[in-house]
Amino acid sequence: MLSSLVKEHNSKQSKLKEVNEQYRKEALGAIETATNLSTDNVSESVNEVFATQRKLEKEVKGLQTNTAHFARQTHQWLDMIHGFNGSLKEVGDFQNWAKTVEWDMRNIASALDYVQRSEAKEQGFPSAEASEEFPAAASAEPST
Repeated sequence: MLSSLVKEHNSKQSKLKEVNEQYRKEALGAIETATNLSTDNVSESVNEVFATQRKLEKEVKGLQTNTAHFARQTHQWLDMIHGFNGSLKEVGDFQNWAKTVEWDMRNIASALDYVQRSEAKEQGFPSAEASEEFPAAASAEPST
């Protein structure tokens, strides 16, 4: 009787161990499946993040290239505008110089005319009338 009880107990213990081992294997399998699923999910999310990061880095590089190109182009435009402004100033200076020369030439012509009239009057020519002093010079002042 005792030996049958021990055998029965050992057999129950053996079955219990087998059941526990099977439950343990099932639990490990379920844990492994859950771990794999969560790892796959996290891995997919990480891959998406890395892919997005690569796209952003590529776009940043493109934007930096475009920005550098636009900065160079803007500097070229500014240089052209500065050159154009300088040319306009030179044209204005030339026009002012030309007006000054023209005014000087009219003054010289008027003075020569006045001298000619004065000499003609002194020599007694009736057609020479020196009634005005420098008439051309008064009407041709340069505007600055």
